[in-house]
Amino acid sequence: MCESHAYLIEGDEEKLIMEDVINVREEGGKVVLSNIIGEESVLEAEVAAITLLEHKVLLKPLG
Repeated sequence: MCESHAYLIEGDEEKLIMEDVINVREEGGKVVLSNIIGEESVLEAEVAAITLLEHKVLLKPLG
């Protein structure tokens, strides 16, 4: 499978936000994550990095 896990960067730590992410999109200045069962999470954040080999999406909070 090609799902990723999304993490919010908080200082020196990465806080898990969502598992099995299949879609990441920007919408109205926010990041929208969707997983394989259709759940969505909307965050006031920006993409810091996407590491495909590690299946990680790293997000940085706005502000």
